[in-house]
Amino acid sequence: MPELRAAREADIPRLMEIRAAVRENRLERLTIGPAEYGPYVQDGRCWVWEKAGRIQGFAALDAEAASVWALFVDPEAEGAGIGRALLDRLVAEARRRGLTALKLETAAGTRAEAFYRRHDWSIAGSDGRGAVRMILTL
Repeated sequence: MPELRAAREADIPRLMEIRAAVRENRLERLTIGPAEYGPYVQDGRCWVWEKAGRIQGFAALDAEAASVWALFVDPEAEGAGIGRALLDRLVAEARRRGLTALKLETAAGTRAEAFYRRHDWSIAGSDGRGAVRMILTL
């Protein structure tokens, strides 16, 4: 049975593996190592979707920046509602922490942009390099 749970330190290598496996929004210009995941895991702001002992996706909330730090699903598990479940958990935590809006940045014209639009996010601008800034009013 699938489980949505808080991420643990031991999960970080798998989270990095999933982040590197995505087909879009590959973040070529960023190097994100294990240390960058630590604060989200330690503060309870990172969640994983696990099925049959294997993590299939994860999300992390940057509460200080009121933004989605990460939301990634293993390409082999796409289309199963994992992204939606993780986004719902992240938004619930943002509300619990008193945030009134969330923001994120994603590549324009991608499935990720379409996913967020389907879930009530709107375009708030562009970075001028092919990414859109999106916002969700809580």
